[in-house]
Amino acid sequence: MITIAALKEQVPLERVASAVSVISYETIQRNSTYRPSTLSSVIPSLHIPDYGASLTSTIYLRGLGSRMENPVMGLYIDGIPVIDKNAYDFDWEGINRATMLRGPQGTLYGRNAMGGVLSLTTFSPSDGYRPTLSIEYGTANTVRAGISFTAGNNALSATFRHTDGYFDNVFRDSPCDPYDGLALRWKLVSHCTERLCMTNTLSANISDEGGFAYGMWKDGVQHPVSYNDEGSYKRLSVIEGYRLHRRGDLIVTDATASLQLLADDMHMDQDYTEKSIFTLQQKQLSGAGTVELTVRRADEEAICQPQTGLFGFYRLNQLNAPVTFKREGIETLILNNANSHIPTDIGQLAISDPEMPVNSDFMIDTWNAALFHESVFDLDRWLITAGIRFDYEGGTMDYDCMTRLHYRFEPVMTADRDLSIPYKGTVSHSHFQVLPKLSALFRATGAVSLFYTVSKGYRAGGFNTQIFSDILQNMTMTATMNDMGVYLDRPFVSVNAKNTEYNPETAWNMELGTRIRHESLSVESSAYYLDVRNQQLTVFPPGMSTGRMMTNAGRSRSIGVETELGWTPGQFRSHVSYSWCDARFVSFNDGNNDYSGNRLPYVPEHTLFLNAGYSFKAGNKTLDVDASLRGEGPFCWNESGTHKWPFHLKANARIALVSDNWEFFVRADNLTDENRPSFYFKSMDNEFFASDKPRIIMTGITLKL
Repeated sequence: MITIAALKEQVPLERVASAVSVISYETIQRNSTYRPSTLSSVIPSLHIPDYGASLTSTIYLRGLGSRMENPVMGLYIDGIPVIDKNAYDFDWEGINRATMLRGPQGTLYGRNAMGGVLSLTTFSPSDGYRPTLSIEYGTANTVRAGISFTAGNNALSATFRHTDGYFDNVFRDSPCDPYDGLALRWKLVSHCTERLCMTNTLSANISDEGGFAYGMWKDGVQHPVSYNDEGSYKRLSVIEGYRLHRRGDLIVTDATASLQLLADDMHMDQDYTEKSIFTLQQKQLSGAGTVELTVRRADEEAICQPQTGLFGFYRLNQLNAPVTFKREGIETLILNNANSHIPTDIGQLAISDPEMPVNSDFMIDTWNAALFHESVFDLDRWLITAGIRFDYEGGTMDYDCMTRLHYRFEPVMTADRDLSIPYKGTVSHSHFQVLPKLSALFRATGAVSLFYTVSKGYRAGGFNTQIFSDILQNMTMTATMNDMGVYLDRPFVSVNAKNTEYNPETAWNMELGTRIRHESLSVESSAYYLDVRNQQLTVFPPGMSTGRMMTNAGRSRSIGVETELGWTPGQFRSHVSYSWCDARFVSFNDGNNDYSGNRLPYVPEHTLFLNAGYSFKAGNKTLDVDASLRGEGPFCWNESGTHKWPFHLKANARIALVSDNWEFFVRADNLTDENRPSFYFKSMDNEFFASDKPRIIMTGITLKL
């Protein structure tokens, strides 16, 4: 029977010259790993804060990462790349294994794999798993139910999750973050001939949730979530993937293609206060298609194992992001600013509209084409890998923005005047990247190997859309003054559309590591140095600004050490993951301050995961007891380092009674109910924190039918 690997590597994982983490199905079940954020700290250096809504999916890895736009980690499901970061955060069901390759994987995987690649493998009909039905219930009226089964050549799974939410919006007197979500997956594996295998996967995720549990930080005190306007997020994500694998006498050919759809709708009280200042609605309709063809040598015993591939994708995103200024926002952000430039003895500007919409419509298309090659040379105890990728990417943003208001200049004007401010145009860019890789693995003994890798990765550039509200706001003030015949010597300062492009971020990685596999013991440890150019950072314009934007900050570097240890003698099991990362700006001056030498914000200096468990056998039943500690920090929350949070630990535990046909469990997350900040940001010169979820206790049962 033909076996299709989910990863592109030509050698087994224990012979890959990169840091690798593998999470089995059993580990996924014991650690309740059913969302990407639950991998934080379990995989060394990986930090995925759980905040906001499913839209955010912020990922930090080895000092790389940012709050918005393109991720630093590639995600593959059954060998199909997930193009849209907004589809990363979904409920897992029917996942058989999760594999993480850390460090830049640009040669084989291309864009957005500069921190690593997470590959999820779903159940196949041939895996032999029995039909499974599970349901659990717990804190905040949380329910999660799932089913997975096989039928002939088909594997199917579904999961539903509901929660009332873990945080309250005290102003609205309602839960802030309720969630309802349904995930469906179908996988068809057809062995057409002895040489030809076809796999088709279809996944669909639909969710309706609240979110944005952001409380103001003021005078050294964390205040509860309290804002007046709606905060919600709805999403539909569909991915259809097709793989064709043919093993010939001389070559092995793999062809993949996918169609991907994402439609979502977000509503946000963007000032996050009880005042009626301004709101944001963001709707996306995004479609993407990918194709890839790889050819490699069929003779796996040959000294040289070459692999050559072609990759391409096209994505079109229709984005509507209207910002509505409420009455207090008109007074605070527009009138106060405009009237500060007008002597009071002349008069004052007045706007009669109760609300002022700023309509921003975008059509963004992105395309990519790549040619790559990698050869692996098996020289007795040495394994040498050399590869290169030529990657071209381009993009275009068409913007069509409009704001309209009714104003008068008191006391000169007695009637309102109608003023429309349109802003239309096109911005485009293109970039070419060369991504080499050279690695060596030395098998010192049958159990011990050493490896060294030099590789390059990159994160794609793009366009800032969330700054257009600031652009239109300043254009409105300038146009209003000009319409009255007042021309300022110093017009309102703002970026324009030409300034909204940001460039790709690139990283060179040098890594030295060792790997030990001996009976029940597995150890992997590595040290790395990352040189990052054109660091992408989310910044907020100074003062009472309403937008945010991605900018290229200059240069940074990350130095770190990662270690994973697993020991499973008999019925005892243990796992340790640890990382230390020192990520700092080498050069970054934003025009007002020089942050060179400061730590990068949001990146934990340490991540730690300690897990121990034991299985007590009693006849045909087993009592599984597991306990774990997760630790992250210290954090710097801003570029200046004025906001920090120390290293902190959270305790989790699980106990399960298992038989051949069922399993009953009780699980507790954040046992000591630690209240720690998980994220920080600014809006309108106010500071906000999101908090970790409180203690969560769940109980459930799994039936094997």
